[in-house]
Amino acid sequence: MKDAARKTAPSDFANKLATLSPAKRALLDKLSAKGKHGGNTLIAKTLRRLGISHAYCLAGTPIHKTMGACIKEGIRVLGVRHQQAAVMMSLAHNYTTGKMTSIAMASFGPAVTNMVTGVLNARDDCWPLIVIGGRQPIDTQHMGCFQDLDAIPIFSPITKWTAAVRKTEDIPEYLERAYHIATEGRPGPVYLDIPVESLERSATLPPSPARETAPPPTVDTQKIKLAADLLSKAMRPALLLGKGIRWSMPTEELSRLIGKLNMPFSASPMGRGYLPDDHPLCFNGLSTDLQGGADTVIMVGARMNWTFRFGSELAKDAKFIQIDICPDEIGRNITPDIGIVGDIKTVLQALLAEIEHSNPADAITKDRCSWVEHMDARRKERNSQMQALSNSDNIPISPHRMCREIRDFLPRNAIVTVDGSTIMAAVQQVIPSYLPASRLTAGVNGCMGTAVPYAIGAKIANPERPVIAISGDSGFGFNAMEMEMAVRHRVPVIFIVANNGGIVGSVFQNIVAPDYTERTALFEPGIRYEKIMEAFGGHYESVSRAEEIGPALARSANSGLPACVNIFIDPDVPPLDHMG
Repeated sequence: MKDAARKTAPSDFANKLATLSPAKRALLDKLSAKGKHGGNTLIAKTLRRLGISHAYCLAGTPIHKTMGACIKEGIRVLGVRHQQAAVMMSLAHNYTTGKMTSIAMASFGPAVTNMVTGVLNARDDCWPLIVIGGRQPIDTQHMGCFQDLDAIPIFSPITKWTAAVRKTEDIPEYLERAYHIATEGRPGPVYLDIPVESLERSATLPPSPARETAPPPTVDTQKIKLAADLLSKAMRPALLLGKGIRWSMPTEELSRLIGKLNMPFSASPMGRGYLPDDHPLCFNGLSTDLQGGADTVIMVGARMNWTFRFGSELAKDAKFIQIDICPDEIGRNITPDIGIVGDIKTVLQALLAEIEHSNPADAITKDRCSWVEHMDARRKERNSQMQALSNSDNIPISPHRMCREIRDFLPRNAIVTVDGSTIMAAVQQVIPSYLPASRLTAGVNGCMGTAVPYAIGAKIANPERPVIAISGDSGFGFNAMEMEMAVRHRVPVIFIVANNGGIVGSVFQNIVAPDYTERTALFEPGIRYEKIMEAFGGHYESVSRAEEIGPALARSANSGLPACVNIFIDPDVPPLDHMG
């Protein structure tokens, strides 16, 4: 009888449900769903409690509902014209704020693959990022669904973690794990595939877990003593600085260290500004001289990759000290005499304490003063060369003269984003940086098309600071449509197009085939790129003479609108050194 009752109970319950009035049925549904949220709302609520304030995306199925849920939770949702730009804007947003406060989202299939380049940049530049991609139901895979894609194999090689969220109730846990993986240790990108079924079902939002941030590696005190001894005894010490210090921000410690040791330094392109470029011990653009002349080199927040010529420019008998949060980075391309794994700020504090304990008198030797004087003489020679290039009155305008006019216009707190070839090198040589995270370039992998979206993301994250994007005409073309997004969202960036008429001006065309009649690496002459901004409703200027640049920039800034300034420059300038 009990078994019979069990068998009939479900049908009895169904019969009772069928007799309920529509009002009572609605009330029952409401009570049973109490405390539960749909997948889109779970995403939004979890992001909000993780401190995410902005989401960059392009509306489409299924994330259009996620976008709406984010708006309800107070997250600012920004609509882009291309998914690649969404990722790049999020990267610049997070880098310039110094913490992860934004994410990027895309819908199905091609929308997801459009984000790959941005994710690759995040990996190569070691910037924190969460990317959410939509996916068709997993159980329909291989059936031929519209925009069906398993993106896990695509993103796995270029992320710190990639996963598919198969259950709605797992959304909070996966997002929280993604956040911590992206930000802990050496930062990097995380990709989450969230299929439709996980978004459409409901689950409860669990309490925020009391997850503690993983502690940094314990500093090896013996190595600290050895490094302090090497640096204290060095006659010609040098510091190589990189953008990796962004996540530790040891600017005070670095300033004390170079002051204590009277130590010259050179920074990577995006490592500039953490110690200001006008610091008397700054020798940017003379990295080769610095590495070749130093008897002891300490590398902080940088990698011994192509930026510093893989260590080939170090003197053969120089001592090399390397500090990095990532154990795998120690010894890459060159074996250090002392490799220290740890948070940079913590390591530098310990190093300073040891140096100051063993050398309390702050004695600076004559040899070390001579070393600085030697580097200062080289800097004066280089500055004289740069001044000659920057004062050129040639028409078309030289890249260096263009950069000088921009430099003279920019306030000290400006953020500059730059990509291209000739123009990026000229910016490195002429335009200084004075504040942390104030220069964003094409990065370690030399990605073209970054300047426009980086500038928009940086300006949204730092509305009080002037932001200017400087692109070669080739790099500008990759994401030029995002200027419409800047107009629509009221993001007053000044976009400068260094218009030299081709890829590295005329240089590549002459290399490819100088007698070929078709313009394969040259563009149509005299393109008026600023007319694109006119169509979008922003401010626009065209410049062909150097003395016109400053006034055009002033009018652009005073307009209060996104602005495009198209500057015609010399197409025949040969390639320049990107390290400046």
